[in-house]
Amino acid sequence: MAKTAAPVQVLVRGNTESPAEMVTPGGLSCSGHAVPDFGNDATPEGERRRLLAEWIVHPGNPLTARVLVNRLWHHHFGRGLVDTPSDFGRGGGKPSHPELLDWLAGEFQRCGWSLKHMHRLLVISRAYQQESGTVQGASVDASNRLLWRMNPRRLDAESLRDAVLTASGCLNSDMGGPGYQDFTYQEAYAPIYRHVTADRPGLWRRSIYRFIVRTTPQRFLSTMDCPDPANLTPARLTTTTALQALSLLNNEFMLQQAGHLAHRIERRAGMSSENRGRMAFELVLQRPPNGAELALALPVVEKDGLPQLCRLLLNANEFVLVD
Repeated sequence: MAKTAAPVQVLVRGNTESPAEMVTPGGLSCSGHAVPDFGNDATPEGERRRLLAEWIVHPGNPLTARVLVNRLWHHHFGRGLVDTPSDFGRGGGKPSHPELLDWLAGEFQRCGWSLKHMHRLLVISRAYQQESGTVQGASVDASNRLLWRMNPRRLDAESLRDAVLTASGCLNSDMGGPGYQDFTYQEAYAPIYRHVTADRPGLWRRSIYRFIVRTTPQRFLSTMDCPDPANLTPARLTTTTALQALSLLNNEFMLQQAGHLAHRIERRAGMSSENRGRMAFELVLQRPPNGAELALALPVVEKDGLPQLCRLLLNANEFVLVD
């Protein structure tokens, strides 16, 4: 049996000991796209939630679609058409391409709110497939706000972790179910969490399944600019620090995964040093090495071993950057 929601009263000056008049469900009358009718106190909570959702995605409300497609653009291009993803008001940024934003919002609604359709539309566009190395428009638009080239972007922390696991062959692709906990827990005067190295299949699932401890960020991910989970972060900051390079080179997780990548290659018996080097490039960079790269890689394999070459490739800009 559906439960009715508890009554809500205005609290005078926010004091829970001073309840005043009763209030009923309502919306912003200034929106004007639809009547905000969400039932009354006797309406079951599930029904009120459905009415609210329908009001938010009403065809006459362009804001929802605009915000969603702007976030998709933000994650594919590194910056949204509106560079304040959580603020479309007067205090936020103005769209660089307002007509494009409106068209994308309309297309999103026309395709039945299909995120897959919108992802495909963006990544096959000419804007997304531009090169990043050109400098022709630098004197006119140095910040590339008008998208005359592609912005090179480093993988975010979680994507970088998942990419390393994919290259090493360790990524656990199990979907659904409870998340994984890459920490130990101790109950003392306050809960104490200590993160551990992801060294077994249960901890090699995709980062989206990671159990996040708000009070104790994971150090490796934080170093790679994973935001503080205790704060809302509409747009992540991307920094370049020496600590990032040292972590990618010496962190225990990276060292272990370089070893797993080497074992993945060595399992193919009978391969020469040259073929092992070629395969390392193909697994990490998704392309074969050119002659100069192979000439530099072979002495590393023969002198220091295949894990060292794998370690270096996992630190290459070509691996950590979307370019």
